[in-house]
Amino acid sequence: MKLRVILGVGVVAVIAAAFFGYKIFSSKGLDTGAPLLASAVVDGRIALVDDNFSTDALPAGWLHRTFWRITPTQYSLSEIDGRSALHCTTDNSGSILIRDTAIPLADFPILNWSWKIDKPLSSNIDEETHEGDDHPARFFVVFESGETSTAAEIIWSNTRFTPGDYKIIDGFHHLVANGLDENVGIWFDQTVDLEALYRKISGRTDTAEIAALGFFCDSDNTGGSTSAYFSDVRLETR
Repeated sequence: MKLRVILGVGVVAVIAAAFFGYKIFSSKGLDTGAPLLASAVVDGRIALVDDNFSTDALPAGWLHRTFWRITPTQYSLSEIDGRSALHCTTDNSGSILIRDTAIPLADFPILNWSWKIDKPLSSNIDEETHEGDDHPARFFVVFESGETSTAAEIIWSNTRFTPGDYKIIDGFHHLVANGLDENVGIWFDQTVDLEALYRKISGRTDTAEIAALGFFCDSDNTGGSTSAYFSDVRLETR
């Protein structure tokens, strides 16, 4: 997906360009009136996908953001390898399944999850370009501090990056958590310090809020197809 983020006062605009179309996201535009709150904590963790979640009829607080003239990603719940998982499949497609949140970053700075890629993106297009900016699995996260919003992605790299690398396109940061074909078909338990990510991409040390967190799987730029699973996604205390 070709994404461009414009950081400014009160807005993060994410422009997805395809066939001269675009879709604009802002932190206020993701406000559902039913955010996931810190009060949802159980044993020091907040589950992003709980027992009430359904992809057939999204619960309050969830949004499926699609892009003009782009076929949406297929998101579904699945039981695989003894796990409950969110399955995302793409075929020249892309969209974001996102949860409205209002969680103090300082209180729950750690994002933990498990994921498995069982069909990686097959493309010779450089993933560090707009044309190659597709990934079988990623998170989209929005941070908010006062009237300023900042966004980033946490991605599975296709061919060239290793964990801890940053892919930066037009100033927009993609933190690489894992990737590469040799790791396909394997479940990985992952951890990202969201507070450190926020400070890295914003250059700020103030107190922020996690304003939105979601899943983003796409292959529309390259015309490929992918399949990935997410399981046990949660925010935790340090």
